[in-house]
Amino acid sequence: MRGPYPLVDLPTSEPPLADRYDSADPVTWNGAKVYPMYSQVVGVSPTTVTLKMRSSAPRPGVRSLGMGLSVDGGHVLLGGRQLRGVDVWSDAMFGGIDLQVCPTSGDAAIALTPVWVDRTDATVSWSGNYGMLITRERSLLVLHCSTGVGPPDFSELVVEITTALTPLPPVAPADAGRYRDALYELGVAMHGRGEESQACQLWTQAATFGHLGAAYDLGVVRYRQGDLAAAEDCWRTAADHGDIRAMGGLAEVLERRGNSSEARVWRAALAAESES
Repeated sequence: MRGPYPLVDLPTSEPPLADRYDSADPVTWNGAKVYPMYSQVVGVSPTTVTLKMRSSAPRPGVRSLGMGLSVDGGHVLLGGRQLRGVDVWSDAMFGGIDLQVCPTSGDAAIALTPVWVDRTDATVSWSGNYGMLITRERSLLVLHCSTGVGPPDFSELVVEITTALTPLPPVAPADAGRYRDALYELGVAMHGRGEESQACQLWTQAATFGHLGAAYDLGVVRYRQGDLAAAEDCWRTAADHGDIRAMGGLAEVLERRGNSSEARVWRAALAAESES
């Protein structure tokens, strides 16, 4: 089934798309932006990348179609092995496939590129009229891919991509304290380097495991960002467990949000804790 981007013969004077890419930036083709790859920064948190094939229409000379996933500043965890990249073929994406990306640096990023197998059984990419058109549909992106064989045809392979934080694995009670402390300290280091969003991801995970300092620091960041509702949630979590700093912060944010009566309750609780 052909999609909204039909096969178009480039004028003989036009070089193939692969020869026109200078970087990851798109080139203009037939009035549209064509990308050599799709890239996304994933930060420091383990991320699940889901690829689901919407349609596949390999042309003569193309034996298999797929997407190549590479990771900069991390690896893909596949079958117990740590890989810098992996090729995922259309049959594997038919019902959707989840790939676990494990960052090892604060600026880890993924890149997706179309790949194909030619008549000689060689895996090929970055040649001919290769590229992709990228559209957004609600909560997902759709990659319309053209191989390098023949003129551009962005209905050859159409793939949906979504990303989400990988759920945290179960942690034994004996290890939970060390785990949450490590998350918190790494967040402090990231914040000190100016990588605030990565720090917040780590503090969110640490707070999930009950680290009160992480909940407090996360509330401070949200308060400074002007997100009073998020600051209230963070500080309430810590204040409910006796964090004095969070009690003061919670009282302040409640006052600013118009809840003076509860703010007075928390100020009284803070005063009682300070005197004890």
